[in-house]
Amino acid sequence: MEHAAPICAAAALAADAATPRPVTTNPILDDPRFQAFVRKRRAFSWSLTILMLIIYFAFILTLAFSPALLGRPIHPGSPTTWGIPIGFGMFAVTFLLVAVYVIRANTVYDAAIHEIKQGVLK
Repeated sequence: MEHAAPICAAAALAADAATPRPVTTNPILDDPRFQAFVRKRRAFSWSLTILMLIIYFAFILTLAFSPALLGRPIHPGSPTTWGIPIGFGMFAVTFLLVAVYVIRANTVYDAAIHEIKQGVLK
């Protein structure tokens, strides 16, 4: 009884990869308006990211190096400290930053991409 070698998916992919394929580029990628759009969007995204990191690390570093500051009661004799509302405030700021990005993406970014596509496709 003879056994055939099993067909290996990796061998099939390697054989397919050896076949040269023409490289096609998307004309939108070369459009200077699109490149400027990507730079602006990236700068905005990074600014929101840096803002969130500053807020987060300020909270963590305050907890690490000055825990009494956030451990003070809101009202004398109250078990609730300032750390709790500030911690919840961080969640609120996170949701706010996400909302700002989503609103901007759905209004400014979508309109700009649509305009760029229309200009490139003409």
